[in-house]
Amino acid sequence: MRARLILAIALCVGFIQDADAQITYPIQLNNLLQMQQGLGLPHTLKVAVGHEALMRLGRVLTGQQQCTVTTPLGITFNVLSPPSNRYESWSDGCGVRVINVALADEGRWKLTSTVGDRSIAGWVEVYVEEDTTSYEASPIMLQDGSSHVNVKLTTLENSYCMVAQPFSESTLVPGHCQVTLDHTTRAVQGNWDVLLGIPGKVEELHLQRHVTVNAERLEVGYVHNANNNKIHLYCNILHTAKNITFCRFQKTTSAAGFNIMDGLSDGRHSYYGLGFDSRQCGMTIEQPTAQDYGTWRCSVGVQMWVGTTVTPQTPMQALISVASDTRSSQSLKRDIDAEGAVRTVFTQRDMEFSIMCHADVSLRYCWFQHPNGSQFTPQPLANEEQKFWYTGESLQVGDCGITFAKISEDEAGTWTCHMGPGNQVGLEVTDSFNVRVTGPLAANSKEIQTSIGDTATLYCHTANGMRPLDYCRFRTPRAVGMSIDATITEENAILNRYYFTPGRDLDYGDCSLTIRSVQQEDIGVWTCAALVHQDIAEARDTITVSIGGAPSSTRTLSQAGIAGMVIGLIGLLGSWLESCGSRDTSSSP
Repeated sequence: MRARLILAIALCVGFIQDADAQITYPIQLNNLLQMQQGLGLPHTLKVAVGHEALMRLGRVLTGQQQCTVTTPLGITFNVLSPPSNRYESWSDGCGVRVINVALADEGRWKLTSTVGDRSIAGWVEVYVEEDTTSYEASPIMLQDGSSHVNVKLTTLENSYCMVAQPFSESTLVPGHCQVTLDHTTRAVQGNWDVLLGIPGKVEELHLQRHVTVNAERLEVGYVHNANNNKIHLYCNILHTAKNITFCRFQKTTSAAGFNIMDGLSDGRHSYYGLGFDSRQCGMTIEQPTAQDYGTWRCSVGVQMWVGTTVTPQTPMQALISVASDTRSSQSLKRDIDAEGAVRTVFTQRDMEFSIMCHADVSLRYCWFQHPNGSQFTPQPLANEEQKFWYTGESLQVGDCGITFAKISEDEAGTWTCHMGPGNQVGLEVTDSFNVRVTGPLAANSKEIQTSIGDTATLYCHTANGMRPLDYCRFRTPRAVGMSIDATITEENAILNRYYFTPGRDLDYGDCSLTIRSVQQEDIGVWTCAALVHQDIAEARDTITVSIGGAPSSTRTLSQAGIAGMVIGLIGLLGSWLESCGSRDTSSSP
């Protein structure tokens, strides 16, 4: 008890006293904390099994004569004559190197520096760790588009780590190995190389973590159960924090759809899937008919937490093409006119210009090729300076459209749109169309070929979509003018031959004239003219009516021309006969 009291007092005043000999040894210390922790360096040491431990006294007695070590097992030895080759003298003062550290080496090690009958001792606490040579972990899954994401790369204890993401410079991270991403994109996915500084190991531990970035998407398709004669359509959301609020399916050829919910049926249509809680939207069709095959649009209502409020989001949509056993689904709905030719798009010069293609499958991307070979990939409208942008409902519902801020005659010609299906790779789906740059009113066909007595239609309409007309008029090749609208029918036709084309309407931008029983005076150049509502100037275009299949450059001759040719031929024939007669007379006897 007396010895403990003397030691405690010594720790406070900075000296050590031999309790038995009543001798005091003064020690020069910079601070008492060193004394309280012992003079061993390092104070604590973590070392992995199989590695080496280096321990020493921070201060030694001047003229040291001996350095002894006491192991946690109580073995004491002089560092100059160790009991085995596992121990070596280390440092210029009093220190020891322990080679091939084992678990039994864990504990308090004592080092003592001695000069004559004076000595000073220090302690080192050694913690022996299992040697970590590898680290296995499942892939790290991240959500595309997330912000301020903390990526924890290991669960190991480490002092620092060096992290190299794919295609980027290495980053030195102090402390626990984790990285914060400001914004998650698919560019960060792949193998991340990590070098760890682990306590107890000099060599850094190398490991790889595979990072996968999942984008929110709709998984769509169908299952044809021939045994039960059912079709199951599904439209499930993957990798999302959103919740489903409604599930709707609509045949693209029908105006109405089906409101599908779990537990409800109309006898033929019912819910298919694991429930809205599992982010699954599906519909079962029992006893399907021919009308149930084709293209369906699925629409999924969603909501999510925004801050502290649950907020509705834009519904997610996609197309599902359901093929019967005897046919394959149509992949593209081509834009063709009534005669089967590629359609013509009419647009007004110096105005905004839009063109649209549509596929019966969801699209991953689309782009357009200009008549001069240039390529345009439409992007969402972001600012007023943008020259072109995407037009349509969405790629997911098969819409591929582009709008140009201004168009000129240079854009006239054949365009091609290219569409990449969203559920497959391979050849793109393409469609072509002709662009005509016109005034506000344009003739649908600049040349019409007909025959005397046949019926012909001269059709003009507004460019850039349907715009109402205040009036519509036509001028014949003989300079006869007529005003016409839907009240002029075949029954009350002008001059008993000219009437407004049934099924067309000035309110929809149509200025159309049908000629019943084409006559000779109808052959030539016609003018259609109209005033577009809210425009100031009248708009007009021309249409050339010709007989038969003769092109405009060799248009049918007039009756006077034909008569002239006949008279000329008769005169030529007469001259030839007269010449023959003269030769015969002169040669007769």
